[in-house]
Amino acid sequence: MRNIYQYFIFLLISVYTGISLADVGPGLLWRIHKPQQPPSFLFGTIHIDDKRVKKLNAEVTQRFSEAKTLCLEILPDREMQVGIGRAMLLPDGQFLDEILGESLFNRLSLSLNKLGISPLEAAHLKPWAAMVVLSRPESHGGYALDEQLYHWGIHQYKKLCALETLQEQLSVFDNLSTSDQITLLTDSMDFLPVVQELNEKLVQAYLSGNLDEIYRRSMELQSKDDALTQRLMYALIDQRNHKMMERILPQLSNGRVFIAVGALHLPGKNGLINLLRQQGYAVTPPSLKVSPWE
Repeated sequence: MRNIYQYFIFLLISVYTGISLADVGPGLLWRIHKPQQPPSFLFGTIHIDDKRVKKLNAEVTQRFSEAKTLCLEILPDREMQVGIGRAMLLPDGQFLDEILGESLFNRLSLSLNKLGISPLEAAHLKPWAAMVVLSRPESHGGYALDEQLYHWGIHQYKKLCALETLQEQLSVFDNLSTSDQITLLTDSMDFLPVVQELNEKLVQAYLSGNLDEIYRRSMELQSKDDALTQRLMYALIDQRNHKMMERILPQLSNGRVFIAVGALHLPGKNGLINLLRQQGYAVTPPSLKVSPWE
């Protein structure tokens, strides 16, 4: 099971930008610099298994190779994958068919059955977990981009840094009321006929590297409950950005850090680019030369 949040981000973002395919990098890679410190780099990722988004340009691969430390949202190791699987299940004695009611559960079961999940298995899922399973993009049997970077980091003997714990990530959904989880699940089922089309539009937006456009359009496709959408986006993006910043800052003191997080964490008032600037760092495109260390 891949990173939970980016499956849901696919439902929150519907962006189309007419572009030709190119190597990934421009607009997504940012230098982090302070005088007398070797530079570090911030890179916006997308947590999917698609060969197009894993075709990184020479600038990104060079900066990655130069880094001594790799920071990811969480480390996608075996322990994380097992933890997510367990967290998606309802407590003993609770069943999803009883929570949703017969009509909604039957509708859900038909969709999940097409994905190889039986009604018996579906009955043990939390409502938000069923939403995640429905909305995730098709896997091609390889690594997501973040996982690819993680394995590259291991092979290059980099120091690995997790900016969040699994429990912190899971709490965003686990803290939702049952009613809110059901609303999200229902919305996911309503959008199901077009979800793959929306996934492709998001990939195109990512390949364009246009963070401003991604940020402006990130709320185009949302829950019918506007208040729920606002609460969830605040928890998914803004709150997590501030917490990640607390863990990024100590890593930057020695320089040569490569920070890879979902691209939607970069732009905006509470985005990591602006938060780093508030801490006195110059955050610029790599093409703008500001450091004698390079």
